[in-house]
Amino acid sequence: MIAAARRGSGVVTRIEEFARRFLVAFSSGGDRLDEVGDRNVDIFDRSLKRKHRDRAAWLKGTRDPLLDLVTENLLDRLDDCTHKFPVALNLGGAVDHVKRSIRGRGGIERLITMDMSKDMIKKTLESSSLDGYDKFNKNIESLHVIGDEEFLPFKSGSLDLIISCLGLHWVNDLPGAMTQCRMALKPDGLFLASMYGGDTLRELRIACTAAQLEREGGVSPRISPLAQVRDAGNLLTRAGLALPTVDVDEYTVNYPSAFELIEHLRCMGDTNAVLQRNQIMRRDTALAAAAIYESMFGGTDGTVPATFQVSLLLSSLQYW
Repeated sequence: MIAAARRGSGVVTRIEEFARRFLVAFSSGGDRLDEVGDRNVDIFDRSLKRKHRDRAAWLKGTRDPLLDLVTENLLDRLDDCTHKFPVALNLGGAVDHVKRSIRGRGGIERLITMDMSKDMIKKTLESSSLDGYDKFNKNIESLHVIGDEEFLPFKSGSLDLIISCLGLHWVNDLPGAMTQCRMALKPDGLFLASMYGGDTLRELRIACTAAQLEREGGVSPRISPLAQVRDAGNLLTRAGLALPTVDVDEYTVNYPSAFELIEHLRCMGDTNAVLQRNQIMRRDTALAAAAIYESMFGGTDGTVPATFQVSLLLSSLQYW
């Protein structure tokens, strides 16, 4: 149906023209749709995000190349540390991938895995028993907690290490959550996290916005706002986390079409949870967005690329 629409006389031509005009405006340095907003206002529907996580727990397989790669690149930082972290918290996001990939890194003796989704915790327990986790981590005591990243249930100075892989970008009060992490860490503790940056899914953002403007005459947020890379270090400093280090990785994943991209986002639990969202997307708008996506960004092999920008945040409370 998308291919037929592209061959239609003038339909997608008008959409493409609209999209290209929008792309010029988007790239000209004007108001960005992905700027960090007022942190005194709730941006995300946390109840809906919990449901997304519940659904993702049963949609996802045991392996995801993107999450596996991001997790490995994050945990590689532990290989550079000679310091030992006996008690570690695995906080939200790709919890099962982190748990599976620890493999004795960092001198961890007790790993606490925490997620807001009961189903995700249950899936993590099941996948650990299936993929040989116990074989590689038999000396690690494993605990599981159902809890919210915005309200950490840990005493001050009780943790040596906090790892959060692709989970913090759904938190409403990000500085507050990072402050709680700092308080839960021991004086020689380490905060290690990855989160999506502002250029993530820029192709989908452009395609959806252009399609809505053409078909509906207005725009509602279809892609969640994400923190810009330049803000990541400031967030760590504001939370009182000293010695901040921020790296940026960019991954490009090719999909057969935009619909497979959306399905992958569902499997990761990363679909839209903005409070002020339009809960219904018209069918013609969705088809137009997919057609624009393919027309503007499609490759010669028939696939469409999706960009995932990942900020890697590392902060220790003192020199070791």
